[in-house]
Amino acid sequence: MEDDWGACWNFFRRGTTGHRTRLGNWFRSVRPWQMVAASRFALAVFALLAIYADPSQPARSSALAYYLLGAYVVYAGALALTTMRVSPGPVVALAVHAIDIAVFSVLIYLTEGPTSPLFVFLTFALFSATLRWSWRGVIATAILIVFIYGLLAMTADIDTGEDVTRTIVRSAYLIVAGILFLYFGAILERERMRYAQLASWPDGPSTDERFPALDQIFAHLSKTANVPRLLVVWEDHYEPHRYVAEFVDGSTRYSMEAAADAETAVAQDSTRSGAASSAQNEISTRILNDHGIRHSVVAPVGGASHSGWLFLVGDHDLGDDLMPLAAIAALRIGAEIEHHHLRQQLVKAAMREGRSRLARDIHDSLLQSLAAIGLQLKALERGVATPERRQIAEIRGSVAEQQNLLRQLVSEARGNDRGRAADTLVEAAVADVLRKMETQWNCRTSLAVSPGGLVASRETVEGLSLFMAEAVANGVRHGGATKFRLDVAESEKALSIRLRDNGSGLPGLSGSLSHKRVFEARLGSASLRRRARDLGAIMHLHSSPEGLEIDLKVPIE
Repeated sequence: MEDDWGACWNFFRRGTTGHRTRLGNWFRSVRPWQMVAASRFALAVFALLAIYADPSQPARSSALAYYLLGAYVVYAGALALTTMRVSPGPVVALAVHAIDIAVFSVLIYLTEGPTSPLFVFLTFALFSATLRWSWRGVIATAILIVFIYGLLAMTADIDTGEDVTRTIVRSAYLIVAGILFLYFGAILERERMRYAQLASWPDGPSTDERFPALDQIFAHLSKTANVPRLLVVWEDHYEPHRYVAEFVDGSTRYSMEAAADAETAVAQDSTRSGAASSAQNEISTRILNDHGIRHSVVAPVGGASHSGWLFLVGDHDLGDDLMPLAAIAALRIGAEIEHHHLRQQLVKAAMREGRSRLARDIHDSLLQSLAAIGLQLKALERGVATPERRQIAEIRGSVAEQQNLLRQLVSEARGNDRGRAADTLVEAAVADVLRKMETQWNCRTSLAVSPGGLVASRETVEGLSLFMAEAVANGVRHGGATKFRLDVAESEKALSIRLRDNGSGLPGLSGSLSHKRVFEARLGSASLRRRARDLGAIMHLHSSPEGLEIDLKVPIE
C-alpha cells in the first residue's frame, strides 16, 4: 500500500513540476503590455457578468451602463488580440490609458458612485501605469484617480453611515495604493539602472603579480550596489592557500591565509557540482566569523582553477534584492581570477620557452668556449713552475665547476632532469649555497632550519638557493654587510624564511615595507622581486640603519 501511495505521489509531483515549469515559461515570455491587455479583458468580462447577476445594478442608467460595459468588453478583447502581435507605441499607450480611466469613472458613476463594486478598476489603472511608465506614470495616475473619486464622492447622495465609512476607507485605500505602486515602480527603475550600470564593467589591468587586479572592479561594484565593503575569498585548486581581496574605504587589500584541507575539498566539489550544501554554509559562516562580517549578501565564485565566495558587506541588513546583482558580479570576478591564472600560465610557458632557447645558446657557445679554455689551461700547466701550476689548477677547477653548473642548468631548461620533482633537503642545499657565498664575498653566515629534515620540491629549493645567493651578494655590495642570519621554518604548508644582515639597509627607506608596496613601488632589488615572483612567494622588507631584514613566505605542496 505504501508503495502505491509513493508511486501516486511521484506521479503527481512530476506532473505538477512540469505544469509549474510551463507556467513559469509562459509568464516569462509575456510582455508587460500583453499582460495589461489580457487583465483588462478579463476584468471587463467579469464585471459584465457581475452586473447581470445582480438585478440591483446599475443604480442610475441601466441601459447606458450595460451598453457601455458591453462595448468596453469588445474593445478590451480587440486590444488583447492586437497586442499579442503588435507592441503599442507611446502615443497609443497613453490614449488607451486615458480611455480606461474615463470608462472606469463613468461606470463607477453609473453604478452607485463611490460605493460601486467597480471601484477595483481604479486599482487596475494604477497597476497598468506602473508597468508602462514606472513611478512617473503612477504619480500622474494616482493624482488623477484620487481627484476623480473625490468628485464622485462629493456629487453622490450618501445617506447611511456605512456608505460614508466605505467612501472614506476607499479614499485612503487609493492614496495608500498609489504610494505602494509608486514605491514598486521606483524599485523596478532602480534595478534596471543598477543592471545597466553594472554592465559597464571596467577592464581589470593585466598583472603578473600573485593576485589579480580587482581594484577597479570592486570600486565599480561598490558604487553600483551602494555597499561600503566587499570581500572575495577564493582557493586555488592547485595551491594550498586561501586568497583574500578586501575592498574598504576605496582601496583593496590582498592577503593570503591557510585553508583547511576539508574546506578546500568541499568548496571544490560544491562549486563543480553547482549544488548548495550545509558544508558550503559552514565555510561561509567561518569566513564571516574570521573577517567580522555581520550583514552581507553572499554569492559563490568559481572557475576551472579556483572556487570561493563574494561577500557584499553592509552596516545593516541588505535584503534579498542584491542577490541577483551579487551573482552577476561573482561571475565577473571569477572570470577575472581565471584570466589572471591563465595569464600566469602563459607567462610561465613563455619563460620555459625562453630558458630552452637560452640553454641551446649556452650549450653551443659558452660551454664550448669554457671547454676550450680548460684545454688551454691544461696545456699551459705543463710548461710553468710549481707555484704557477697550482694557481692554474685552481682556475681550471673553478672553470670546471662553472661548466658543471651550466650543464645542469641546460639540462633542466631542456626538461631532461627526471629528478626535478623529487623532494630535496632544504638545510643541505641552502647551507651549501651559504658556504659558497662566504668564500666568494668574504662574509660570515649562520643558518637555522626547523624542523630538522625539512624537505621541499627540488624546484622550490633551487629557487630559494638562487634567491639567497642574490640577497647575500646584494647585501655585501650595496649595504656593506658582513654577517647574515638565515632562519627557515615550516608553517601552514609554506616555508617561512627570514634573512637578516648587518648592513646599512635600503637607501632612503626605513621601516616595514609590505609585499604590495614593494612590488607596486619597485623597491629594493629588481632581481630579488623576480626571484620572489618565480617562487610564488610573499615578500616583506624591513629596512633600518642596522641592516635589512627580508621575510619570505614560499608555498610548498
